[in-house]
Parts: sequence; C-alpha cells; structure tokens
Amino acid sequence: MGLADWFGSFCSNLKIQDGGTISTRYKAITRRLNTDFWTTTSDSAHSLYAGSYGRNTAISGFSDLDMVFELPSALYYQYDEHSGNGQSALLQSVRSSMQKTYPTSDVGADGQVVVVNFQDGISFEVVPVFLARQKKSWVSSGSGSLPSE
Repeated sequence: MGLADWFGSFCSNLKIQDGGTISTRYKAITRRLNTDFWTTTSDSAHSLYAGSYGRNTAISGFSDLDMVFELPSALYYQYDEHSGNGQSALLQSVRSSMQKTYPTSDVGADGQVVVVNFQDGISFEVVPVFLARQKKSWVSSGSGSLPSE
C-alpha cells in the first residue's frame, strides 16, 4: 500500500459513519423545541450545529454533539423576572420539552446546557440562547443580561 492509499484509508476511517442518525435526532429536537416555544413544526429554524460537528472538524467516535437553539426574547424577560433561579427554571422548561420527544432517554440540565444521552454513546448538548437585537449575536441563557435596547 502506497502512501497515498494509506492516507486515503486513514482519512476514510476518521469520517463520521452515523450522520443520518445525527441528522434525525437534531431535526427531532429542533422540531420539538420549535413546537413548544415558537408554535411552528420546523425541523431547522432557530437552531444551529455548534462545536466540532458544526465546524465540520468532528471525527468518528466523537461523544457529544453541540447545538444552540434560539428562544423567543419574551422568554428571556419572563425568566429574568422569575422568583428564585430563573436560569435553572428556563433550563428545566427546555428539558421538559425535549423529554416529550425522548421520554426513555436520559435528559438532564447540566450547567448551561440540556443534555440528551443516547444509548449508542452520543450525547446532544443543547444550549438555549437569545438573539441580542443590537449586536446580532447569540447570548447564552446563563451569561447574564441582554444589551439594553
């Protein structure tokens, strides 16, 4: 086997083999969150792949897939006024939504993400975010205040 063949085989072994499963799960999570928070059944609106998978640098055997999901800005203000820990309550709301789609999977809120652990070893880590109107950038639900309008 020549160097070119070896390198081709090496690169082939790094490719992610379960892209269909990943896409199906991503779309199901997005559809559920859109249904509950945006009253649409879109499987692509308001969400983005992030992390190594989103940058197309993930390799075979990766353990978690990061995604961000934009929530309506009205929810930011609703949970900001929440008595007690509003950020935790927001994560629990997102977690409850995702449990409707994956009731038998381990779904938990951990820090600033909601994690769905699947039996095949892949975890989806969903970061709820709000779009900052002036800066047109993502603001994590755990990062404090939005810029003033």
